[in-house]
Order: sequence, then structure tokens, then C-alpha cells
Amino acid sequence: MFRQTMVSAVVAALVALGVSYASIRGDFLRHSVDVPQMVGSTVDTARSALDQAGLLLVVAEDRDDTAAPPGQVLSQRPLPGSKLRSGESVNVVVARAPTVVKVPGVVGLPLGEARTRLEKAHLTVSSVVEQPHPTLGVGMVIAQTLDGAEVRAGTGVELKVSKGADTVTVPAVVGKSLTKAKDLLTQAGLTLGQVRHASDDDRSPGIVLEQKPAASQTLGKGMAVDLVVNSD
Repeated sequence: MFRQTMVSAVVAALVALGVSYASIRGDFLRHSVDVPQMVGSTVDTARSALDQAGLLLVVAEDRDDTAAPPGQVLSQRPLPGSKLRSGESVNVVVARAPTVVKVPGVVGLPLGEARTRLEKAHLTVSSVVEQPHPTLGVGMVIAQTLDGAEVRAGTGVELKVSKGADTVTVPAVVGKSLTKAKDLLTQAGLTLGQVRHASDDDRSPGIVLEQKPAASQTLGKGMAVDLVVNSD
């Protein structure tokens, strides 16, 4: 008898819960509204649509977006068609106009200082390429992209940084003709610098009398060698 009474009580409780759940669900559905589609609309249009549905609009985030006009809704939560009670909120992400900044010049600066200046301008360093340079020391910026340009904040700037000079040995060109001396310098990876003339009766005209730097010294690749040539 007791067992039968307990079973009856449990069944009655489950029935009551079922009725209660059905009642609550029915009440929710009767007082709920469908979330409208807002992506692609302006904030004002989206807010008006939500007002008519009895819902609230919350701008959860402003995001830079070059594809969408400022003020356009990019995304929403809950998604369109979801059920909400009257008075509840819908969060949206809205496009804003990208922030534009001017790229500072950083050529001639150490890499660390160049990074700092670019970061202060709300830019990033997108790549660093090392290459030889005849005069700028190791770690100095020798070239950059976008110098002086107006770009979106967060844009990457490419930098070229000196890894020092590739050194070569200066060839001996004293006693050579100017044409031969120039060829030897070019073959060594050097260039012809200043050419002065002097007179030496013991030497043929057009012969190199002096060179600076002297032969066998080490010089950065691409640097110049000055010559003194015998006058005609």
C-alpha cells in the first residue's frame, strides 16, 4: 500500500513538473520576439528595428573596417531569428573609419629606435632584411617603405638594415694606366673616386702615380679609391 502511494506521488509530481514546464515554455513563447536581421544596416536603422521589436541595442565593439562604411553593423549576437523576451539586449559590432597616421622616416636610425618610433606612430615593422652597406654600421636602417605616406594605423613597414660592409682588398693600381686602374677597381668591387692630376717627367702620361687607400688595405665593398694621374 505504501509503495503504491509513493508511486502515485512521484507520478503526480512529474505530471505537475511537466505542466509547469509547458506553462513556462508557453508563456515564454507568447511573450518572446524574433531577433531581426541587423548586419548590413546602420546603427540607427538597427536600433529602430529593435525598438519596434521591444529589444535593446548594445554596441559591444567599434572595429576598423575598410570594406564597410562607418556606422554599419558588421555582426550581431544573438543571431537573426533567435527568441528573446521583450526588453532584452542584442549586441552588435559596428564599423568605424580606419585611423590614418603618417609614417615617420627612420632611415639612419638604429633598428631598436626605428621600431620605437614606428610603434609610437601606431605602426608595426612587417619585415627586416639585412644587407651590406659601405658606410652605415651594423643594425642601422638603410631603407624603408612608405616613408612619409599616410596609412591606416597598424600598417606594417618594411625595413632594410645594414649588416656592415662587405670588405675587399684594395688592388695595386700605381703604375697602371687610368683605364686599367678603373678596371681593376671594378673587378675588386670598388669604384673610382676623385681623380687628380700631377706632373712626373719620369712617368708616361696617363699613368697612376698615387692611390688612396694604398694597395692591400681593406675597404668596404662599393667604396671609392682616389687616384693621382700623371698629366699628359
